[in-house]
Amino acid sequence: MKRYRFWGGTFLVLILTFLLAACSLLPEKQVHYQRFNNGTDTRLTYYARQDKVTRQETKNTILYSALGAVDKESAQQVLDPISKKFQGIKGLSQKITYKKTYAEEKLTIDYSKVNLDDVRHLPGMRYTSGTESNNISLKKSETLVKRHNFVKVTDNKFRNFSKKELTQAPYSIKDFNNIKLASSTIDTNATTVDELTKELGRPDRTQKTQGTSGMERGMYLWYLSPNKLAYLSVSTSGNQVLTKTLTRYGTSRKNISSAIFDSLENGTEYSAVITALGEPTRATAFRSRTTSYATLTYRNRASKKDYIFYFTNDKLISKRESNY
Repeated sequence: MKRYRFWGGTFLVLILTFLLAACSLLPEKQVHYQRFNNGTDTRLTYYARQDKVTRQETKNTILYSALGAVDKESAQQVLDPISKKFQGIKGLSQKITYKKTYAEEKLTIDYSKVNLDDVRHLPGMRYTSGTESNNISLKKSETLVKRHNFVKVTDNKFRNFSKKELTQAPYSIKDFNNIKLASSTIDTNATTVDELTKELGRPDRTQKTQGTSGMERGMYLWYLSPNKLAYLSVSTSGNQVLTKTLTRYGTSRKNISSAIFDSLENGTEYSAVITALGEPTRATAFRSRTTSYATLTYRNRASKKDYIFYFTNDKLISKRESNY
């Protein structure tokens, strides 16, 4: 399971442009830039005559794990509201295509047709103040994108995601359920911090204290997305995992409603709820001797509601619906 470090910025690439008066009848040339990091591949192409940019094309490939999303549906709930703001603008076209584990975006701006007043306030747009015309300086645009870690590309030598990176599924509830919890401080069958570190890498946060019994207690956290909206945290006694929490605020479900919520009755199996509703927004679990306790939280952004299910020994015992 590959993880990505935090990075600032949104999925829709920063459209970094400057406006200057310049015009030429010289043949149109292409200049390419790329920024490749944190689960996102951004490719920017300027089409220009001399120093005047005539149009601009951006292609993005972003792994769902970089959004803190686990599938197409949860990625759509993150990206579609942003994409909607780019629709219906003359001289600008933008489209997102959703794959199984990643999304592709293409955005094109034709500066001979677009009205800058229609686009300057869109997410990620950057224009100099006081602009009155669609004259974009290629030279100054290149200077600015380089400041934002874009690298110039020649001979089409772009960096690419590996096949494994494009097909590897984000950390899922199945992975979470595979973490075995200790029933007591002397349980030797539980998952260890060393095993999680081997799978996820070095923890992003670690806190250790000495327990009253002399056994070391620990808290460990791994970020599962660069925006830190998805993370796994565990508490330990010695090296054994006692409790676990999976949080992914980028994961939201459209298919859950009050009617579906009401149909899931007490006694329903933990696995049956997941089968019915899919990946949860949040999951927690701990054990006390022979009894296990768990919660599953599902968020619906459209209705702005959380649906929370409580389990004992993998059986639903209660549930709660609330606004957030």
